[in-house]
Parts: sequence; C-alpha cells; structure tokens
Amino acid sequence: MQTVEDFMREFLAAHVAEEERLLAVWKPFRERFFTPDCPWDNREGTLEMLQSEEIISIAPSESKASVITAATISSRSVPQKQHFRYHLTAAADHWLVWHVELECQNCKTHGDENCPICHGKHWL
Repeated sequence: MQTVEDFMREFLAAHVAEEERLLAVWKPFRERFFTPDCPWDNREGTLEMLQSEEIISIAPSESKASVITAATISSRSVPQKQHFRYHLTAAADHWLVWHVELECQNCKTHGDENCPICHGKHWL
C-alpha cells in the first residue's frame, strides 16, 4: 500500500501540473475575450498557491488518514498562510481524497466558539 505521505506528494505535484495545463488551455480564451487586467475568472495566484502547498502533519490509521497542509495565498495585499485538512480513505493499494476542509480565516487556530463563521470548529 502506498504511504499517505507518498500519496500526498504525488497528489500535490499532479495538482500543480493540472493547473499548469488548465492555464495553458484557458490562455487563448482569456486573450480573446478579456483585457489583461480584468480580474474576472483569471485564476491569478492559483498556480503559485498550489506550488507553495506543503505537508504540515499526517495522522494515519489503517484505512483513513488526515493530512494538514499549508499554502501561501499571495493574491491579497499581504500574503497569508491557508491551511487545508485533507481526509483520505484507503482504496485497494492507494489512497483517495474524500473531503477537504479549509482553516477558518476568522479565528485561525483559536477555534473560538463565538466565531460567527466556524462556531469553534476551526475548519470549514
């Protein structure tokens, strides 16, 4: 069985490659219908964010695993770290992603039960 870490490294690399492919396919469409500075649907910063994503922690079990990653989102005025939590399930000789959560940007690691967004769950 493939290790969780190997699966995630393969997944992250494939995610970057797929984004590069999509941007190449999308480029003629964007050039035909949008000005270069139009932000609508330009995917600005997506490739850079995916390239920056790295594994922070892995919590494996026999048939399930939880993996937390961090990526830098630089499309905002100040670059910020965004954490993701991937839930994996075993499938034959490899893993599959069955759910992905985002860290609450309002309360971050505090998990404040008064948070109007996550209500203390920390993940969305």
